[in-house]
Amino acid sequence: MWMPPKYYVPELAGPLTRLKFRHIDKREPLPGFPVNVQIQTISGCNANCIFCPNQKTERDIPMGRPMDMDLFRRIVDEVTAASVVRRISPYLMNEPLLDKHLPERVAHITSRKQPHQYTKINSHGNACNERMAKGLLDAGLDRINFSVQGIDPAVYERVMHLKLDKTVENVERMVRLRDEGRYRTRIRVVMLDTTEIHSQLDAIRAFWAERGVKIHVNQLENRGHHRHIKSDAIAVRPLRAYDWCNRMFNQVYILWDGRLVQCCADWEQVGVMGDASRDTIADIWRGPKYREYRARFLTGAVKGMLCDGCTKDGEDDED
Repeated sequence: MWMPPKYYVPELAGPLTRLKFRHIDKREPLPGFPVNVQIQTISGCNANCIFCPNQKTERDIPMGRPMDMDLFRRIVDEVTAASVVRRISPYLMNEPLLDKHLPERVAHITSRKQPHQYTKINSHGNACNERMAKGLLDAGLDRINFSVQGIDPAVYERVMHLKLDKTVENVERMVRLRDEGRYRTRIRVVMLDTTEIHSQLDAIRAFWAERGVKIHVNQLENRGHHRHIKSDAIAVRPLRAYDWCNRMFNQVYILWDGRLVQCCADWEQVGVMGDASRDTIADIWRGPKYREYRARFLTGAVKGMLCDGCTKDGEDDED
């Protein structure tokens, strides 16, 4: 079933429709600037998780291409100046800790961000050596989520193609460095609920609780027609079509070379919305490509779009 998103686009609705959206449907108008911004500071990832499109795309995605620092600073300066922005994430469809300049980049965001804004990254943690961990803490990173798919070494290696002991050691070290230095960085472990780990969730919670780390279990998803990943095979419950999505109404996704793609699921880069190396984020956000994209989505006319075919676990989202 298709359900309307929680936002509406004022210029696509008449006065009476706008009143209905606001006061009856309780929708919010499209923000004048994205609320959340993801920036790919370096391309590629050295993991090969069975549920992720990385290393399974038709498009050849380069490994280790860094975003130009001047471009990065220019994007950050525009983003942090926008009062509507809340989350700034220097990662996107990559392993962010492969970027040796990441602490410097986070420090620049920290020096510019407003009090209500925060930085957050997701990482598999296998590259979080002591220099990187200390650098990110010193840089003022607000939040880091480590994606750790289970506590059984054989399962973990089968799912992520990485070594569990190294990842656990890296997470433990960053927690210790944070506590010793009294940093305010929030460290969490996240994972997807799959048949690989579902029966072990209680043991996983206990394992990380002993280490003073909170965990969050997310829904399994398969967005964007990714045919070469094993979502259906490892789904705890049958995957169903998305009945809502707000990403095009509150988030932007910027690749290492400055191009904006439709969604964090757009690994094949089928929907390039603009180029931040040539135009401002604000102009792209209000530009014709986004306008057409949102207009189609609002009417449910998603056939042929990236949104057509996105699926997720049938269970409701966890808070």
